[in-house]
Amino acid sequence: MIRDIFFMSLDALRSHKIRTFLTLVGVIIGIGSVIIVTTAGTSVKSFIEEQWNIFNPTGMVIGIGTATDPPQISFNKVAFTDHDIAEMKKLPHVKDVAPVGLLPLKAVKLKEGFLKWQSKPGGTMYATTSALLDILGLKIDQGRIFQEGKKEVVISKSISQIFGKDKPLQVGDTIYIQRIDGKTIKTTVVGIFKESESTSLLSQVTALSIAGPVNPYYSSYFGSNIGGILKRITGYGILSATADDKEHVTDAKNEILAYLNSSKSDAIKYKDKNSDFVVVTQQYILSKVDQIMSVMSMLITAIAMISLVVGGIGIANIMFATVTERTREIGTMMAIGAKRGDILRLFLFQSSMIGLMGGIFGCIIGASGGAFIIEVLNRYLREIGTFSSGRITLIYSSEWFIIAVIFGIAIGIVAGVLPARKAAKMDPVIALRYE
Repeated sequence: MIRDIFFMSLDALRSHKIRTFLTLVGVIIGIGSVIIVTTAGTSVKSFIEEQWNIFNPTGMVIGIGTATDPPQISFNKVAFTDHDIAEMKKLPHVKDVAPVGLLPLKAVKLKEGFLKWQSKPGGTMYATTSALLDILGLKIDQGRIFQEGKKEVVISKSISQIFGKDKPLQVGDTIYIQRIDGKTIKTTVVGIFKESESTSLLSQVTALSIAGPVNPYYSSYFGSNIGGILKRITGYGILSATADDKEHVTDAKNEILAYLNSSKSDAIKYKDKNSDFVVVTQQYILSKVDQIMSVMSMLITAIAMISLVVGGIGIANIMFATVTERTREIGTMMAIGAKRGDILRLFLFQSSMIGLMGGIFGCIIGASGGAFIIEVLNRYLREIGTFSSGRITLIYSSEWFIIAVIFGIAIGIVAGVLPARKAAKMDPVIALRYE
């Protein structure tokens, strides 16, 4: 009997091809929109997370600022000392801690002969230790790492070509670093960083261009000292640290904050009383990106759902019209023995078939549309390559295809319930007399 009802439903749809097609279009647009939105949302979300993937997954930045949500870090407040760094390294879940001395440079100079110089804008130099390179995942391509207490630097590939690609700086070359206070330091290039394989925009923006030891570059810098008149101490505004593994990042963060706020730390004595210690982890950054993308996806998906509602209304409309047109046929079927349940199933089958076909075709349209949207976005990214990096990878959410098909069938069933109930409740005698 069910087989007969199935074929009868199929014949009914074929007999009204234009009406069935237009109803299908509404469902297809709704389902396709949801698939496009989820595909684009998942792909863009993955891309944005990659762009924010700026350091080791277990890494964190320690600073002074306001512990709000989101936290704010001030880069011009100096309070952390070498004592603090040594003590934090002893914490149970902290793997390593590195100072980050930001040294604004007025210029980088190259001496080419007697009284003949080339000078280029310097940007910012990082005075730190080798631990920071591990935290940021940086490798030395040529030469070696700098040594503490020596006038040595490691530079990036881009800085090595600052005076021209035809005469790049080499390991062993001498350059002159002019600080913002006007002091010029003669230094030797002992290493060149390996170019990052990451396509992250932020990893490129935050990449170290020039890095050297704290002593002598930063310890003698007028903006790095704290303490009293008789005792000057080298202080840092930013520290970078790593936890021993991903599972203990939060534990490491809490241990660091507990130490910094204790009487054992130097930083508690030197920081502004109105400021807070702030620890920002990469996990926190990615969680905020995820929240923003989730809200955007929900909003756009909700808009796409409107199309599904419109499709459901279309199904209900065609089913009511079909019930009215087939009133005499319904009366005949009931007169020769068809039960009310059979009539109900006949129309529910018909509406659910529209939903099923709409779901299947909607998934196909959605998959194609999602791929098209991602390709358009990638072309746009290439056009603005100066401000962006990488390529958006097309990622399909397979669960949404299943949900879309099930939802399409559900829309068909829900939209067909009232018309089917109307048909099933008809009086056979009245139905047979209907003109």
